[in-house]
Amino acid sequence: MTLATPGKNGKVYYGWWITLILAIISIYGNGIYYYGFSTFVKPIVKELAWSMAVVSGAFSIYRLEAGIAAPVVGYLLDRIGPRQLVFSGGLIMGGGFIYLSYVHTPLHFYIAIITISCGWSACAGAACCNPLIGKWFVKKRGHVIGLYNAAIGLAGLLVPGVAYLIAHYGWRATLLMMGPLTWLMVLPLSFFLKHSPEQCGLLPDGEPFPPAGDADRQKGGTTAAGDIDFSLRDAMATSGFWILTVCFFMNQITQASVFVHLIPYLIDQGIDATSAASIITFIVLLSSLGRYGFGWLGDRFDKKWLLVLLFIMQPIAILLLTRAHVLVNVIPFVLLYAISYGGIIVVRATITGDFYGRHHYGKIFGTLQGFSTLGGIAGPVLTGFVYDVTGSYRLAFIAFAAMMGLTGLMISILRRPLPARST
Repeated sequence: MTLATPGKNGKVYYGWWITLILAIISIYGNGIYYYGFSTFVKPIVKELAWSMAVVSGAFSIYRLEAGIAAPVVGYLLDRIGPRQLVFSGGLIMGGGFIYLSYVHTPLHFYIAIITISCGWSACAGAACCNPLIGKWFVKKRGHVIGLYNAAIGLAGLLVPGVAYLIAHYGWRATLLMMGPLTWLMVLPLSFFLKHSPEQCGLLPDGEPFPPAGDADRQKGGTTAAGDIDFSLRDAMATSGFWILTVCFFMNQITQASVFVHLIPYLIDQGIDATSAASIITFIVLLSSLGRYGFGWLGDRFDKKWLLVLLFIMQPIAILLLTRAHVLVNVIPFVLLYAISYGGIIVVRATITGDFYGRHHYGKIFGTLQGFSTLGGIAGPVLTGFVYDVTGSYRLAFIAFAAMMGLTGLMISILRRPLPARST
């Protein structure tokens, strides 16, 4: 695979550098927070003597923040560009970790989680990174977004590191270290981000920009790049937008519950904490196969039917998890869930760009992401409540598996929207 621009100078197309920078930031941000934060649940519950539902509620509040922040992040991405957005997000995220290291009450705990989540959404969240890459690539959108999301799978390697720091230094000291480290990782890289290929005198995918005044060639170049131009209002007027929103809403309920409660569930099955944390690592690493593979497939096959397949695979994986009582029995769940989880992430982002275009990509994807992310609010706290009442996660997991099966049926009626007027 060559990274060279098709232009005469043979330089690397800057869209690849954008992808690399976002991958580095996202590997770090997802590794220590989105995936790694589950390692903090048991130590916090043990030290502060809170119920599992109270701690899980913080993650539901995080989902609420992420749902509210996603449209705002998408709007700011289109409005002020990625440099200021990512810099501010990294600054807030690092400060949130430091604040969280000092909390002793649920209220302050929730405030800290919201602060960290705001920063994470702006600098490493899907509403920022996927649309930005989608602005730089059209013909190769599935391939490149899949490659970027596959790289995020490396974030799983950081989870055992977080668990090690907690085990040896405590959860408060670990958080105190994560604050300055976040600033060191994110802030310098943010200065290299650019908003669109037009800033470099190019079209998406590195195609040369037509000479000024050559209207016919410029129009042809835009068409060749596959541009569609839906405004946010136009997109929300289509049935496809709401079908995608509802299906991803239900997916987020399940996804949030699994990642928040998987380590506690495995510990309850008699699996030690280190091995349980390693399961998260394997899921995230193996999800790279789904991320890249379904990104590649998405450039070649109908994304609707790829989503149907993914939404069938995921509930089967969850049902397998409910039957896993020793470490070896977790393997089938890990394989199936990891691939489907990774594939959904990529196809969700690429189908939005294919349906509605790149000019308002940030606003449209951010709004869709915002609505669907709200599904993650109820999932973790409901699962925590079921656990507190029944002493088991089984009932909640079975219900989520049934709900995910329903999403596959809904996606099967999805239709590509008719082109909207230019805005």
